[in-house]
Amino acid sequence: MYKVYVKTDAADNVVSVNSEAFLPDPVPAGWIEVDEGEGDKYHHAQSNYFDKPLMTDDGKYQYRIVDGAVVENDVSPTLDELKGMKRAEMAAARYAAEISGITLSGAVIRTDRESQALITGAALAASHDENYSVTWKAKNGFVTLNSAQIIAVAQAVRAHVEACFDREAELQTAIEAAESAEALDEITWEA
Repeated sequence: MYKVYVKTDAADNVVSVNSEAFLPDPVPAGWIEVDEGEGDKYHHAQSNYFDKPLMTDDGKYQYRIVDGAVVENDVSPTLDELKGMKRAEMAAARYAAEISGITLSGAVIRTDRESQALITGAALAASHDENYSVTWKAKNGFVTLNSAQIIAVAQAVRAHVEACFDREAELQTAIEAAESAEALDEITWEA
């Protein structure tokens, strides 16, 4: 017969489990006896006693001591945690939309961050020289753009990017106002 002991934190969460077979005699202070029995579950309690690991992947303790007995904690995400996940989901959706590109006069213009910087540089040059032109590589081939066209492309890209951030800001407001997991589930990138 082997006794099983656990250690807890200040909130009574089980932070360690062991068998008396692997603890010094006498058992050190801080260890609480919770069970006894035969077999590997009790003898090798560190890896066999609990059905689940002591902590979830996101760092929540799965067991606690209540009135001397080990019980499972509710490790379901809180509403605040769900909101954090939804904020991250919407930020990722915004980024995907932001870099998806736009089509202007048949040319598919890239809108990834590097392309945004290159377009801004070309627009700056075009704003200082009305005769400036550039051969631009769109997703579907090269196009030659004059000064006015370059500025129009830059303005269209900027409007696209701003619309993506505006949509994310609108959704962030909805996320903060959500009062349930069900309300959060209804929030999607598509309007």
